[in-house]
Amino acid sequence: MKGGQGSRTGPGRPEPPMLQLRPLFLPEPGRSFEPSGHGEPGDDTMAQGIPDYKVFGVHPVEAERVFWYRWITGHQVSFALWRAMYDIFGDSPDTMPPRPELDVLAACVDAYSAMLLYSSTVPCAHYHSHIRRRMALQHPAISGTWAPDYRPVRRLFRGKLSWQGDPACEPLGTAVARNAAAHDYIAAHLVPDGLSLLQQSIGTPAMAVSQEKEELYDNLFLTLRRPISRIQFVGQLRARVAEVGTDLAHNGLYPNVEGHHHPVVTGHSGGIMMTLVPGALRALDEATRLVARHQLQGVGA
Repeated sequence: MKGGQGSRTGPGRPEPPMLQLRPLFLPEPGRSFEPSGHGEPGDDTMAQGIPDYKVFGVHPVEAERVFWYRWITGHQVSFALWRAMYDIFGDSPDTMPPRPELDVLAACVDAYSAMLLYSSTVPCAHYHSHIRRRMALQHPAISGTWAPDYRPVRRLFRGKLSWQGDPACEPLGTAVARNAAAHDYIAAHLVPDGLSLLQQSIGTPAMAVSQEKEELYDNLFLTLRRPISRIQFVGQLRARVAEVGTDLAHNGLYPNVEGHHHPVVTGHSGGIMMTLVPGALRALDEATRLVARHQLQGVGA
C-alpha cells in the first residue's frame, strides 16, 4: 500500500495521526494582538489530559512525513512560546515581572527545551539528507538567528536582562541553564562537526539579519504575519500541543524507522537531558496552560 494515510491498520491497530502541517499566524514582532471579536471561541479546553507516550515507538512510520512534521511543528510551537514570553517583558525589559509571570517565563523556557528534543528525534542521516538539505534550498546560509520572534527575547536566554540576578528569578535562571545545555547537546547530536549552514556557507558576510531573511525563515516554517486576537493565538498553540501529544502517543518519542530506533538522549547524556525524555509533553502542557491563563485574563469580560 502506498502512502502513510491510506494503509491498512489491521484489527486492533489504531489509526496513525494525520500529521497535517498548517500555517501559523502571528503578529509582526512587537505588534499587539487585536481585540477579540464577537463569537470567537473562548477558553474551553483547559481540562484536556496529557496522553501517555512510550519512549520507543512500536508502529512503523513514514520517516519523511513524521520528521518533517516534527521539525516544522516543533519550531512553530517554539515561535508561539517566544511570542508569549515577549508579551510578559518585551515592552519593559528593564522591569522585573511579578512572580506569577516569572513562573510563566520559566515554564515557557522548559517547554522550548522540550520542543528542541521533539524536533531533533529525526535520525541523523535523515536530518542531513532531507531536513538540512531542504533548509539549504531555502537559503544556503539559513540560521536560527533569523527567527523574528527570537530576537525580542534573545537577551533573556543570554542572561542579559538586568533583573535576572534577583533571587526571585532563580527558577527562571535554572530553566535558562537547562535550555542552554539542551541546545548545545542537540546541536552536537545533529551536527557533530559543529558547522551550521551559516558557517558552512562560503563567502557569506557577517551582517545584520534583514527583513528578507526573516521572511525566508518564516516561509520555511509556514508562519504568516497578520493581526490576530489573543484567543486565536492561544487556540493555535493548544491545537499544536494536542497534535504533538497524539503523535507521541502513537509513534513514541523515538519512532520505529524500518525496525530501528534512533535515540537522541542516552544514559551518558546527564540528568538535564534525561528528564526531558519522559517529561517533554508534561512541560509543554504546563507552559500552554500558564500561557493561556496569562493571555486570556480579562478577555471577554
